[in-house]
Amino acid sequence: MAADPTIYNKIWEADTNRFSVSVRDTEGNWVDPDADILLDHQVKAAGDKWTDLAVRPLFNKVKDERFAEGTYATLIQLFDNYLVNYRDPEEFTEQENDEINTFLDLLLDTQPMKIAYDYIVNGLRKPISKDEFRKDINQIWFEPFTNYFGNDIVKYCSGFEHVFVGEGQFNPRGGPSWGEISGYHNWVKFYLDEAKGRVNFLGTQYKLPGISEVQNPHVVTLQMTWILSNMAGDPVAQIFKERGGFFVGTSPECEFALGTVAYYESVQNLTTNERRTVTIQGGNYNLVIYRETTKEKERGKHIRSFYPEFRGGGDFEPLPRPGSGPISRPLEDVQMQSGPVVVAAALPNPERSESEEWVELKNISSTPVVLDGWFLTDKAGRRRILEGTLAPDEQKQFLVRTNSPLSMQLGNSGGQIALYQPDGEMIASVFYKKAAEGKVIKFI
Repeated sequence: MAADPTIYNKIWEADTNRFSVSVRDTEGNWVDPDADILLDHQVKAAGDKWTDLAVRPLFNKVKDERFAEGTYATLIQLFDNYLVNYRDPEEFTEQENDEINTFLDLLLDTQPMKIAYDYIVNGLRKPISKDEFRKDINQIWFEPFTNYFGNDIVKYCSGFEHVFVGEGQFNPRGGPSWGEISGYHNWVKFYLDEAKGRVNFLGTQYKLPGISEVQNPHVVTLQMTWILSNMAGDPVAQIFKERGGFFVGTSPECEFALGTVAYYESVQNLTTNERRTVTIQGGNYNLVIYRETTKEKERGKHIRSFYPEFRGGGDFEPLPRPGSGPISRPLEDVQMQSGPVVVAAALPNPERSESEEWVELKNISSTPVVLDGWFLTDKAGRRRILEGTLAPDEQKQFLVRTNSPLSMQLGNSGGQIALYQPDGEMIASVFYKKAAEGKVIKFI
């Protein structure tokens, strides 16, 4: 029995529920400005958690009205069923189990999953009924397990949580040290978190010799930070991923089908290691599949992780131009002031060290705006909770006190200030470049 090297591309081509994606060309213009997703790779990351070279979000635009139905809607319902700290116990309620079953009902009726099932039965010669296949999918992706990798025993693991939601390894008692992001390989989750100011894109992290910039619209390999908040909205931990990534635009059923086929090929020992080298739409990838490590140090029956590594190929590799550095883009195309309250000005770099930074807001509407529950964030997603009322046409300064590494901070070398309503909707986003000492930066 031999694995079919084209099966992954067949699944991809059957993904009619996929979002179209556009990147920028070498001149900074969108290749397809009407695409469902405008993906802004920007520049290569600096390599550390403190330096942010990507001044704009990764997702410039997403037609997220498509999230309201089908497998996207049922996928998103599952995200809040999991605790981020990877050592916290996970217990599923009846409602959460119902949400998983609803998702599986829709998932298994899609063409990518039907192709995967047919390949597993007829290509891999595994005699399994559709009911048994459903039970396998539930077990492989959703059933909790204990992982015994190395000397680290981790309970309450779940393939879905690790791959689609992400886990955090951090000190739950807080402190200044950074934790680590584990997993987190889904573009929908990243987009939703980025839109809410929870994650920060630091730049790309491809490791391709001789390639300075990648323009593949189907995937991103990146560096990122994630600010975790408690139920009150207060930040409790900051975690960092040195190198991670995910496909972009793929539907939930496509990603499940790809990962499920990789899992069954691994079970059938058709791959010599955890990386399956494939070609999808002209690009070369390693599809990395890890199964659980059992107490006996064997590979078990659950998915531990699954993600793509772009290895070049296709028309996605513009060659570096001699003497050229990172391509800069104008900030005006992502600056936004669309609500009743706007960011009027800021003082990121006070003259005296004992002075405090501030952000000035203005109510441009004709009615008072109660700011209780509203919040400001910096580029890293760190928050400053607001309160009080702004009268019509009133401007007011809000101090930005750096009480801890998790508090909002206005960097002197440039940054972003975003304003959110209590429901998490961003209504203002402004950027500034290097701030001179004592200089007030005006945005309106």
